[in-house]
Amino acid sequence: MQIDTRQVDGMTVIDMSGRLDTSTSGDAYDEMVAIAKSGVTKVVLNLDKMEYISSAGLRVILTAAKLLKSSMGEMKICHANGVVKEVLEISGFNHLIDIYDEEKDAIAALGA
Repeated sequence: MQIDTRQVDGMTVIDMSGRLDTSTSGDAYDEMVAIAKSGVTKVVLNLDKMEYISSAGLRVILTAAKLLKSSMGEMKICHANGVVKEVLEISGFNHLIDIYDEEKDAIAALGA
């Protein structure tokens, strides 16, 4: 699991790659909570290079999104592909966090 951040149009983009499962969720949780508590308010989670996500991984994302929301922030997800997109849809994440095919669309939605 790799988590990198970058700034695009004043928003924080988090690029996640690899597998977000039980064995990696602890470190991912620490990183995501730190980002959510850092004072950022607009976050795009880019899952383009995410290979797999388990229920433990879903909890990490949900926790970060809730922390952002509690501080008047917001998270959007983009580039969820294959099995990752399927897990997000089956679990109902698309009803909790908006999911976009393209990063530019998620950024535009946060900027509106």
